[in-house]
Amino acid sequence: MYSIHDEEKIKELFEENKIPKFRYAQIENAIYKNFVTDFSEIQTIPKEIRTFLNENFYYTSLEVDHIVTSENGQTTKILFKTKSWDLIESVIMRHLSGRNTLCVSCQAGCPMACTFCATGKLGLKRNLEFSEIIEQIMYAAKLLNDEWAVLRNVVYMGMWEPFLNYDNLKKSIEIACNQKKINLANRRVTVSTCGIVPGIKKFMVDFPQTSLAISIHAPNDEIRKSIMPVDHTYNLEKLMTALDEYVAKTNKRIFYEYIMLNGVNDNIKLAYELGKLLKWRLAHVNFIPYNPWEWAWWIEYKATPRFLIEKFQRVLDEFWVPSTIRATMWDDIDAACWQLANKKNEEE
Repeated sequence: MYSIHDEEKIKELFEENKIPKFRYAQIENAIYKNFVTDFSEIQTIPKEIRTFLNENFYYTSLEVDHIVTSENGQTTKILFKTKSWDLIESVIMRHLSGRNTLCVSCQAGCPMACTFCATGKLGLKRNLEFSEIIEQIMYAAKLLNDEWAVLRNVVYMGMWEPFLNYDNLKKSIEIACNQKKINLANRRVTVSTCGIVPGIKKFMVDFPQTSLAISIHAPNDEIRKSIMPVDHTYNLEKLMTALDEYVAKTNKRIFYEYIMLNGVNDNIKLAYELGKLLKWRLAHVNFIPYNPWEWAWWIEYKATPRFLIEKFQRVLDEFWVPSTIRATMWDDIDAACWQLANKKNEEE
């Protein structure tokens, strides 16, 4: 059985079975525009082709294990179980402006072992297939469509690291931004990386219009290495050189993610270091309030007080580096960065 999102395989089997090529366009429209999930309901194609689809293709391989929505209705967390019984997460964020964003996973677990991250505790189970990434997007798009809403943005910031699953990442973006399919604008797709330099260099060539976010979390190698093992391989000098190349080629602003860890990377001196590092660069910093794992008693980190984050932010203003403090929309449903899957595993 093959995924219905595998256009190449569909067309190959159609040719082998002498099914007219134009039939694919009808199927494509039904799946991506009309959100048909049952092949037998595609009335624009003959019954024998519907039977052929049922015998050779599946719509989704993901099973919803758990779904929960925050009390204010803004955030929905979906915990999926894959065909290999791994748990992955997606988060739908309904912003008050009317913009709807999906945070999507591209790996089951993560190999990067950042010390503050719940996914790092899971380790890497496996890379997701491009079809599994698209299945997450389609589930969210249909759910929002049923609410008379539209999915506008997709961020690859769930289970992680996108650039270590580059081929499937690439194919999923191509499908997501295809006008005949999900039809997201390239600029409304953001890929987040902890700093895999070879991936950044491929990305700037393949997707010059797609947004890039960097998990930087410290302005010097000493602190960054202590919380992000990736810095041992791709230190800040290598990373910033690659990012300067990216900006020179794409002329796009880079989003820098900075999680605030009390007593670790929130000393005001580090704000000046960060300002100097990013001054004159096309950058925007997102400060992320740390969300402690209330069920993980061994974690030593604590959240930085809001007033200190704001003080940090004011220092960046002195260097003309724009920044925002990310709103925490989802603490009541363990939706902040990969916590629900880990909590589920702990409970089991």
